[in-house]
Amino acid sequence: MPIPGRRTAGPSALLAASLERRRFLRLGAAGTALGALGLTGLVQACGSPDGPSTATGSGGGGTKVIGISLNVANAYSSYVAEGVYQALKGGGYDARIAVNNANSTTELTSIQNLVSAGIAGLVVLPVNADTAANAAKLCAGKGIPCGIAQWPTKTADAPATAIAWADWTQKGRDMGEYIKAHARPGKLIVVQAILGQQYTELIDAGLDESLAGSGFTVAVREQGFYDRTKATNIVQSGLQAHPDATGILTYAASMGDGVAQYLQSIKKSDVVHVSSDCDEEMLTWLRTPYLAATSFHSAAQSGLLVAQAVRTKIEGGSPTFLNELTLATATGDNIGDVIATTPFEYPEFAGKVTVQ
Repeated sequence: MPIPGRRTAGPSALLAASLERRRFLRLGAAGTALGALGLTGLVQACGSPDGPSTATGSGGGGTKVIGISLNVANAYSSYVAEGVYQALKGGGYDARIAVNNANSTTELTSIQNLVSAGIAGLVVLPVNADTAANAAKLCAGKGIPCGIAQWPTKTADAPATAIAWADWTQKGRDMGEYIKAHARPGKLIVVQAILGQQYTELIDAGLDESLAGSGFTVAVREQGFYDRTKATNIVQSGLQAHPDATGILTYAASMGDGVAQYLQSIKKSDVVHVSSDCDEEMLTWLRTPYLAATSFHSAAQSGLLVAQAVRTKIEGGSPTFLNELTLATATGDNIGDVIATTPFEYPEFAGKVTVQ
């Protein structure tokens, strides 16, 4: 039976098509190439926060190139890049982007290639925390400022210029508390992000702490790798094995959107689904019975803050090392207020990324 007080309408086909077009514009051909061809190698793109650019290396005529290493090709990564572009706007910078398809070996190669190309600074959205630490060490050895857009702790184990951090364990607790308040005690299906990032591990720890002794048990816990299809398959098989599950937790909007769509397709509205962060598609699902809430943090804010620090360092200033991200539990009722205060995107820069 539907959960009381929750709306039942899903996104219209027209709106879904519009959102898909905007996602394509954000990732440009990079996302399409990765999805259609299954590429795992370096995908590089150039673009300028100040307008079209033809720069392909360290730049000419005084132009400074910032490398951006992104873990996967999805909306969240594009929002991180938009935050970087916002920070660089007006400074005569170009950006060169690598998309690493959730592969830490590819990530390391991508970062080495970016550094070899003569970049002036680097922003990393990590596949793996150890790789990000090694990137920071590599950059430090060459005098290149490095910002890490998602770091597990308040202190860096590597000489990074800046880190973006949130209390990821508290995020897990918040997700657990919402489930406890809105779902019947029972079995849960958990779709993690990527083990090794340490983001997932800390959310797991907070969730388990919150659920201890509550009557909820985690029946399924698997990595979704920020992939919509993988996440949906985990939930589909989980519900087949545990049809009495009362809650679903997805650790990223890129996965939560797909799960919400799947729940709508099977008309299952008696399970409480809580996700994480936010993207454009999620704004529609939060107004349906297929996604109750999200533990919000902003991808764009993470890119913005660490890129501001990298730019400050390049320009001779004193950068802020620890940059704390905003966390909030958001539903269809308050998501508008949350994103008005902390945007998750900078649409001005949608479509700036094009594959060279």
